Amino acid sequence: MSVDRFDRWAGRYERSPLQRLIFEPVHRVMLEVAASEVPEAAAILDVGCGTGRLLRGAGDVFPNARLEGVDAAGEMVRQAQALLPADSRLRVQQAVAERLPFADGSFDLVFSTMTFHHWADQRRGVAEVARLLRPEGRWLLADFVATGLMRYVRRAFRLRRFPEMRELERVLRAVGLGVASRRPVAGVGSQVPVLVIRRL
Repeated sequence: MSVDRFDRWAGRYERSPLQRLIFEPVHRVMLEVAASEVPEAAAILDVGCGTGRLLRGAGDVFPNARLEGVDAAGEMVRQAQALLPADSRLRVQQAVAERLPFADGSFDLVFSTMTFHHWADQRRGVAEVARLLRPEGRWLLADFVATGLMRYVRRAFRLRRFPEMRELERVLRAVGLGVASRRPVAGVGSQVPVLVIRRL
């Protein structure tokens, strides 16, 4: 992952056209699914939270939940903290997916939006998310997942950071997780679903 690139982007991130084109539609579906899957979530983590937009939205949907965000880019974390009011219950800190600074079974919901392909060690990151999930918890993962024709494009260009569904399912099964369902995101395309992941 190129943390430097995200550090440079942090000051413009909230105004990026990608917010409207990709992140906002994905976040909308993530929050709808989250409210449906775990309506009483008491603790929520966003891995790769950027400037905290999704967590701020989650604060409205889950007014009593503890809200935590981590991001590998220090400047993203600083931007997120600067956007929070003094009395915010949202907490953001610098950390990577492979080493999450929380106790086992800490969260009812974990979000990952368009960050999985940046994780340096996806298997270790998946194991960390599994460690943090409570027994009835859900991990909502939205990223490029190669299906159909895109599987061959991925192979031809050796885009190994973007998994095929069967590869992702194999990694999940190794730590006792599985895909329970997938939700399409209107306007974003079938290659970026919101996956609902739970314990097997």
